[in-house]
Amino acid sequence: MPKNRLYHNRKSRLTKWIVGLCVVAGVLLTLAGFRVYSYYRYSPEQPLTLEKCDKAGDTLRVAILGDSWAAYHSDADSTLQLLFVQQGMPVNVISKGNVGAKSKEIYQRMFNTSKCVLEQHPDYCVLSAGINDAVAKMSPKFYTYHYLLIIRLLLDADIKPVVLDMPDVNYQAISHREHWLKRTRHRLSALMNGTDMYSFNSYRKALLDALTETGLMDSVVYIPAQTWNGEGYRDTRHLYKADETHLSQNGYHVLDSCICSEILKDLSIKQ
Repeated sequence: MPKNRLYHNRKSRLTKWIVGLCVVAGVLLTLAGFRVYSYYRYSPEQPLTLEKCDKAGDTLRVAILGDSWAAYHSDADSTLQLLFVQQGMPVNVISKGNVGAKSKEIYQRMFNTSKCVLEQHPDYCVLSAGINDAVAKMSPKFYTYHYLLIIRLLLDADIKPVVLDMPDVNYQAISHREHWLKRTRHRLSALMNGTDMYSFNSYRKALLDALTETGLMDSVVYIPAQTWNGEGYRDTRHLYKADETHLSQNGYHVLDSCICSEILKDLSIKQ
């Protein structure tokens, strides 16, 4: 085979390889870009239609929705019920949460997997949301936007939201358990959003300001973290598990005692 022809064949194969690699790289970049866009995209507000449900008797209905704190609360539902009963108030408690769920996902799940809870038409809905937003360093604006969507959806369904102020957990312990790629992504998000890497204060303040500015504070039961646990995971009452992220059985008892007290206080105001 002539050298000139051999050279052209090799050049042609090399060109095909380069073009093929460029196409693959383009597809991967497009998929990555779409994933990033979907991850950071704000969820649109949408209406929720619930089936009518007749509430029988004087039993109070309390739902707990949100992240892992809500998911693991299912083992403590009976404890919260007992606290109400001890105060002369029969109550039905149901918890449903998802480990790792951010405020956006919690809102979106209210239209599918959590809808069965809302269709029971609870009188109050305790919200545990925000820790995963803060850990992933989603912007405080992103967090408050979706939190307010959740609150408005509940109010439209005649369900009173119980807002749990974001508690302190050991962010560094969470970070050490994560893959280095996830830690890098969170650091980049913190830089882009201008949030402190190891503090949740900006998220607490953003939600508190949003509730006040929109006038929604008068429509919710707001429970500051200081009310039940001002020290966070450093609390000497051992309210947290060894991971310093999730509540222990004693922690749920302390939190539920506060929830029970605040709801009963709200009911007495109504009457």
